[in-house]
Amino acid sequence: MPKAVAMILAGGHVDSFGILTRYRPKAALPFAGFYRLIDFALSNLSHSQITHAGLIIQYQPASLIEHVGVGEYWDLHGVGRLLKILPPYVGPRSTEWFTGTADALYQNLNFIEDMNAEDVLILSGEHIYNMDYRPLIEFHRESGADVTLVAKDMPPDQCSRRFGYIRLGEKREIVEYYEKPDTPPTQTVSMGVYVFRRQALIEWLEHNASYGRGRNLAIDVIPFMVGSSRVMAYPFDGDWEYLGDTEAYFRAHQRLLDTSKPVCLVEWEVMTNMKDRGLSSRVSARVGAAAEVERSMLSPGVRIEGTVRGSVLSPGVVVERGAVVEDCILMHDILVRQGARLRGVVADKDVVFGENSRVGAVAAGGASRRRPSNGRAGALAAGVLPGPLTVLGKGAQVEAGSVIPAGKEISQDYRREGAADLPFPEGAVL
Repeated sequence: MPKAVAMILAGGHVDSFGILTRYRPKAALPFAGFYRLIDFALSNLSHSQITHAGLIIQYQPASLIEHVGVGEYWDLHGVGRLLKILPPYVGPRSTEWFTGTADALYQNLNFIEDMNAEDVLILSGEHIYNMDYRPLIEFHRESGADVTLVAKDMPPDQCSRRFGYIRLGEKREIVEYYEKPDTPPTQTVSMGVYVFRRQALIEWLEHNASYGRGRNLAIDVIPFMVGSSRVMAYPFDGDWEYLGDTEAYFRAHQRLLDTSKPVCLVEWEVMTNMKDRGLSSRVSARVGAAAEVERSMLSPGVRIEGTVRGSVLSPGVVVERGAVVEDCILMHDILVRQGARLRGVVADKDVVFGENSRVGAVAAGGASRRRPSNGRAGALAAGVLPGPLTVLGKGAQVEAGSVIPAGKEISQDYRREGAADLPFPEGAVL
């Protein structure tokens, strides 16, 4: 039997990413060119030699299932290894759609019990970080904890209502826990990574289910364990991105481009599905003789003939001659035609920007502001937005000459001619 089994929570739906997560779970969202958010949790498990995991899914799971498969790309498939996808199901006892993280775990207690592991590692499939879980599990066992939370000290200006906060006593025992308080009481936050003693997890999930409270692990289980169980905190001082919304997603990409404090995903040895859109057979990025590229990340299969600054381009993106892409995130196989100008744009896969179209912050002021190429290359390297982001859904078609102002969200089936002559209602989703 495995000494530890992992449960990855990857089934939730978030509205804060708009069209980007309308037809996929957040865990399946592309990141840094050709990775997906789920890759980070799976890679951490592989490097930590944790060989058995359950992946809990629910919302629009098709793309996540296709990406993860049987776990072969993370060495979680084969003799003595297992990655099992755990969807909602109908069974002999009362079952229904998962109504929260605690409920999702409770409805999959059969998997946890079948694994018969000593400890259960619970992860979010939506965070970006690099961590070896083995020292965490060792700390958990040596401390005799019922549950151990991974904790990180955050700068005061990054403490907000979106986190759970911890107050520590002696020997890193947690004496108080506050989930999403209006005013942060400390600077120590929970990263949403937990190690439970298996029997303690089973008992608390059954207790939660029997009392009919809410079904959220961080709200309805962890706070009640503090003071009645041994709850410990394990410190983490590495890079960690929570990505609460599209703006945080954009800022995280800009930090990847910050040469003063680089985050090297190659050093993290992040693994991904190399068959996704033929990634393994894509040729190297090609930059034309007349092209200009500054402080950008280019994936395999990218072809640049125009200008790209401060942007992250996924495999297969084409920027034609005379086109300008500035401070953008462009996902797979996007085509930016000649003369198009984009700034502050986040575009999903297969979008086409027509000739001489104007999309994003550039639309209001004409020419894009050019930033210096040395050092941090301006404030954007620190994660400052270029203005309201313009977000386009998968496969949207922007016709030649169209103007889409900053701050608009364009649906997946968008295709409109003569848009330059027709005003957009303020805040409209098109």
